[in-house]
Amino acid sequence: MKIILGINAHHADSSACIIVNNKIIAAMEEERINRKKHFSGFPIESIRECLRIAKIEDVEVTDIAFNTKPLSNIISKGVFFLKNLNLKDYNSIIRYRKKLNIKSYLSKDFKFKKSIKIHYIEHHLAHIASAYYPSNYKDATGLSIDGSGDFVTLAIAKCHNHKIKITEKVFFPSSLGIFYHAMTQFLGFKNYGDEYKIMGMAAYGEPRYFDKIKDNLFKLSKNNSFELNLHYFNHQKNNFKYVADESLIIDDIFNKNLSSLFINELSDDHNKGQFQKDFACSVQKTYEYFFIKILKKIKNFKFSENLVFAGGCALNSSANRILTNDKKYFENIYIPFAPGDNGGALGAAMVVLAKSGYNLSNGRSPYLGKKFSDEYVEKLLISSPYKLKITSKFIKNESQLFKITAKLISEGKVIGWFQDKMEFGPRALGNRSILADPRNPNMKSIINMKIKRRESFRPFAPSVLEKFQTDWFNDSFTSPYMSSLAFVKEEKKKLIPAVTHVDGSARLQSVNFDSNPKFANLINAFYELTNVPIILNTSFNENEPIVMRPEEAIDCLLRTDMDAVVINNFLISRSNI
Repeated sequence: MKIILGINAHHADSSACIIVNNKIIAAMEEERINRKKHFSGFPIESIRECLRIAKIEDVEVTDIAFNTKPLSNIISKGVFFLKNLNLKDYNSIIRYRKKLNIKSYLSKDFKFKKSIKIHYIEHHLAHIASAYYPSNYKDATGLSIDGSGDFVTLAIAKCHNHKIKITEKVFFPSSLGIFYHAMTQFLGFKNYGDEYKIMGMAAYGEPRYFDKIKDNLFKLSKNNSFELNLHYFNHQKNNFKYVADESLIIDDIFNKNLSSLFINELSDDHNKGQFQKDFACSVQKTYEYFFIKILKKIKNFKFSENLVFAGGCALNSSANRILTNDKKYFENIYIPFAPGDNGGALGAAMVVLAKSGYNLSNGRSPYLGKKFSDEYVEKLLISSPYKLKITSKFIKNESQLFKITAKLISEGKVIGWFQDKMEFGPRALGNRSILADPRNPNMKSIINMKIKRRESFRPFAPSVLEKFQTDWFNDSFTSPYMSSLAFVKEEKKKLIPAVTHVDGSARLQSVNFDSNPKFANLINAFYELTNVPIILNTSFNENEPIVMRPEEAIDCLLRTDMDAVVINNFLISRSNI
């Protein structure tokens, strides 16, 4: 029996997964357990949880796949270090030592057998694998774009007959991911993973600074790709901290030269808000400008009409619409549910699986996490401290559960929806979600006031029954993982204002009865009540990792103004509703 443990560590969103023979059994991000958002340390608890879910003992694991190959691209790394006198770059040295010492980390907590095989899989190969193998395409062009991994920031591959051959790379320090992150910091969003805020803000602005950013922050590239002008950046310098430790402290990627370039705009206090919006829009357009150049280039390879796309930049749903709104570049597109570093654990394990001669039999379902029984929930509800603070009722008939929940949503209630196995990846896809009525023009403000307390310019997503998608949106690309934007049809905008962004777009989730029958049935019950086959869906959290356990769901209910939580078949609230 082939049992593969996949690990992402010392990159953000550390994670683990288990593949048994040819099937993914479990996958888990460490942040869901330790509650430290984007945790980048070693995923000890995720490994334990995956083993428990799979009912596997550590001694049974035959292979470990690690989504990094520290000694890869050694010539490019060596030239860079010598050129930049980085031989005393202690942060990089420590990071490499951690990656090479995987056995020492594991031996402290697990009893793997001595004969276990450890595989170091190059970072971008793991990214591309996480998209190619679940896609079920025989042939595909593979694309990976992110901040940096194994000294590479972009990789292009030919995928054929379950084999992946990387044909081209862009090396650090030139990076579209780092560029976008730097611009996010420049606008004052300093936390790791804040890039999505720029995407939301971009819709409110005009690309007034597109030429200024493109012409100054980038150089003409020899290979028709992109090259950063390092005059404006710090990340190439000695001892720069970039996802350097478990706290995710990151130095400013941009430097004072960028502030000088925009000194007039930064000095104008009266137009500061509009400058931020226009700058965000310009950053997004700049990213898309280079993204299109890359797509044109790989299109000209004429290798395949299929594209598989991963890496952290594959989470830029605004730019992904360039791929998904027509067939200009590729006929078929597949973007996985965890295209970022968390999905690297899956991709690394998939590479080992393919090399072992197995064909992956699943891989499209993101529901790979922890599930809790009714008995567990019932015991929790009657325990201290919850029994005096909440009211609950068990609704045995699922059809009734869907109808009651749909009615509450239609009446303006904000509901936490906690069902079955937790999603793997950055999106809440209907098992750990907060749900609300998309028809209410005030619902965005209500959710922010009651629970999220986040910036007003950030949109909420619609989850739509797949069979009705083209009735409500102009795009037919099915988006089960919220991978891309669609535009709401003009005549429908006034019907679903809470999920229609200022530019008419929506980062939708396509839902069908096969992939998630409970969530689909709930949306269908809402449709039968309202004639709208759409529910507002946002992640079940409050400025924290998405909830994993029923305790975290109930705690969120009690400390916010959420109206109720549905855990399995239990309807839970502070008082009778």
